[in-house]
Amino acid sequence: MNSNVLAPALQIRNSDCECDLDAVTALMRELSYPTTKNVMRERIQASENNPKLCTMVAELDGKVVGMIALNQVKSYARSDTATQVSALIVSNEHRGQGIGKRLIRSAEEWGKNQGSQILFLTSGNRVERAPAHAFYEHIGFEKIGYQFVRRLK
Repeated sequence: MNSNVLAPALQIRNSDCECDLDAVTALMRELSYPTTKNVMRERIQASENNPKLCTMVAELDGKVVGMIALNQVKSYARSDTATQVSALIVSNEHRGQGIGKRLIRSAEEWGKNQGSQILFLTSGNRVERAPAHAFYEHIGFEKIGYQFVRRLK
């Protein structure tokens, strides 16, 4: 018997707030991002109603196992239009199976369709993020700078 027949089917699709809310909220919490269903509902609905935002999910045999959130931005510093990956999460049990890479490919396609020339992301410098940083570099991202943040009071 051909093992490909039994291989789980991975689908990358735009998120649907009603169907994906619980799964996306759980993925955010898995990476210790504090959130609630109401907050995630607002974020997903915002991406559904704004052509410069997009939330996609990776669904494996009907179960959401990953997500990516995108934001198209225009920089004053560069003439390029860019797509920012504002969240990329694959569930712990499904990492290392190419799902993150497929989500990034879908992000690239979405960005190109939106007119972007660059795909970028920022990531924290905590030790536990080292595997994610290695993944980003492995799939072709280049580390080019620092992120500085200041809270507005």
